[in-house]
Amino acid sequence: MTCLRLFVLLSGVLLAGNSYAQEPKAIPAIRLVPAVKKDDDAKAEKEKLAADAKQAQEESTKALSEYENQIKKAQDDANKLASHKLIHEVKLKGRNGSSLQTLAVDTDGTVFALVAPPRGFSSGRENVTSTVHILNADGIEAGTISIGFHATAVNVGPDGTVFAAGDGNVAKFDKKGKAIGKVTELSFITDVLKNKDALMAKAEKQVKDQKESFGKVLMQYSERVSKLEEKQKAAKEKGEELSKSDATQLSQFQRIVESYKTTQKYYDSITAESVFNGMIGRARIINSVSANEKELYVVCGETGSYGYGLWRMDHDFKNPKKILSEMSGCCGQMDVQCCGDDVVVAENTKHRFARYDRDGKELVTAGKRGKETEPGCFGGCCNPMNVKACGQDILTAESEGIIKLFGATGEFKGIVGAVPISGGCKNVAVGANADASRIYFCDQPGSRVLILAKKTDK
Repeated sequence: MTCLRLFVLLSGVLLAGNSYAQEPKAIPAIRLVPAVKKDDDAKAEKEKLAADAKQAQEESTKALSEYENQIKKAQDDANKLASHKLIHEVKLKGRNGSSLQTLAVDTDGTVFALVAPPRGFSSGRENVTSTVHILNADGIEAGTISIGFHATAVNVGPDGTVFAAGDGNVAKFDKKGKAIGKVTELSFITDVLKNKDALMAKAEKQVKDQKESFGKVLMQYSERVSKLEEKQKAAKEKGEELSKSDATQLSQFQRIVESYKTTQKYYDSITAESVFNGMIGRARIINSVSANEKELYVVCGETGSYGYGLWRMDHDFKNPKKILSEMSGCCGQMDVQCCGDDVVVAENTKHRFARYDRDGKELVTAGKRGKETEPGCFGGCCNPMNVKACGQDILTAESEGIIKLFGATGEFKGIVGAVPISGGCKNVAVGANADASRIYFCDQPGSRVLILAKKTDK
């Protein structure tokens, strides 16, 4: 779900589910107020709060509808300019809630589609079997690969070797699905997790910093409410009312404070132990895996922050070296793909992608925030979500289902396709066969592999 959509939905929930009534003030001894007046005031306040909540819910629903309409318009506009069109879809479902999570494509157009439980933000699931469905270029299933752990990433090397990773583990198979060696626990992850005292110290500091930061923000809003309430009290004593702008601010700040007080329960429940466990879980989640002829690249969470680290190693999973740190990715999504001896990173929070050499030196960046159909621009709150080398060119994929093509030096070449999928931040893995006559796209919410072909009228 995009940040906008999440905000819209949560706004409606918070306003509909919380009471924002103020505590009753003490009645001065020299002034007698009839009980019926107090009851009437309480009833009026309750009715006002109910009306405000209803209005907020209606505004949230309207905003969500407008957002979805914007996505459809962007898809329709992009499709008019696209070089490819949707010709086929393959629905994939597994057991116990498993569905399509990501995919990889070799130069022959063979698709390796990973079906597994959804990836969380803090840990993999135990006692899980993941399945890679092998589809031919037309989407017909040709076999499966069973993986004995919660896999969250899959890719295929230039020689056809298939790599699957997740929950701190990695495994490799030949193109037909036969295992090559044993499942291996990545050594750099086990090494990091060995130093539990250092991790606990980080967890304790993180809890302290988060609680202090949250407390300061809550205090700031509470002080604003107090000042406006005093201003309201002074106005009433003069038989006047707050100005419209002050009344609006007071109502808004009161709601913010009440929602923050609800959130405070979460911060009060945070412990160093829970953060410590979250760190371990994040480090074990594999966000992406990619291989060139000699080396394998793996992305996983950092233990000291919410960023991501990129590790390089050989095909036997030895000699690991971290080449990039603190990479930023929205909603748990961070995609890295090999492009020859280099790697391409989908830097979605920056609305661009970047090409780095094997040691992490930046070579090329391309893309900027803008309208989805503007040349070289990426729309939404955070795009592109996924990238893929197509020869020396680069394919990019956005959460809204739009696929674009850029040259080796970052020049925009055109819109490749636009597929009808629901909005929201997610993995939208993309791939192509050798001549890019077929494009393959991961529709994660729909659990579909979407196949696009070149338009005959282009």
